[in-house]
Amino acid sequence: MNNHHMIEEGDQEAAIGAFLLAHEGHTQDVEIQRGKWSIYCRCPRCDDIHTYEVDNEAREQAIGLPPWQDEDRKLE
Repeated sequence: MNNHHMIEEGDQEAAIGAFLLAHEGHTQDVEIQRGKWSIYCRCPRCDDIHTYEVDNEAREQAIGLPPWQDEDRKLE
């Protein structure tokens, strides 16, 4: 099972903790790869994969980019 989740900046540790808790008893099999803006968690025993991506707005704010314009928004 592969699940993709968007998380807020600062929630990376909580996401990793929740994945480890869900696989308690066999965490030695869990693989976690953490990048600056994403986390990949895999449990081969359960065939469970979760990817977490830091919310784009939080990422943009962290690196100082202006917010994206809403495509549905009409110019006035």
